Amino acid sequence: MIPSEVFKRVRELVREKKYDDAKDVIGNETQSPASVLLLLSLELKRRNVEYWEDDVRQEGFRQIYLMEKYLTGLGTIATIAPLLGVLGTVIGIVRSFAEGAGTKGAEVGISEALVTTAMGLGVAIPAYIFYNYFSRMKEERITEMENVTDLVLPHLSKSK
Repeated sequence: MIPSEVFKRVRELVREKKYDDAKDVIGNETQSPASVLLLLSLELKRRNVEYWEDDVRQEGFRQIYLMEKYLTGLGTIATIAPLLGVLGTVIGIVRSFAEGAGTKGAEVGISEALVTTAMGLGVAIPAYIFYNYFSRMKEERITEMENVTDLVLPHLSKSK
């Protein structure tokens, strides 16, 4: 995230059309997706690229893609792990019934059922926690990119 004092300083420098100074402030402070958008905006504006807004928008989509790239896999692990644990539980209980009550095989089947349940939950719970954490971080970064585009880019559009 771009610290608020850095963001305010960059906005003032953009208003003053000091694009290189603004790039220096951003480059020294942070490497968030929003700062990548700002740096690209300033560079394209400085070079007088005609359709720079389209390039910035495209970079914003690329930054979102990069943040979401591994979230699907993490969410899938969080969803499937308890299901695999339940599958192991069912197999273990079926095994214990097949062996017959009071036998050593029945005890092994019940033990197998409990272990697979615990393993499924042991994988799913941390995966779900991390999935929620990274999803929240992604949403915060997207909001920051939207704020940057709403608060700084109009000043670049006005300046010719």
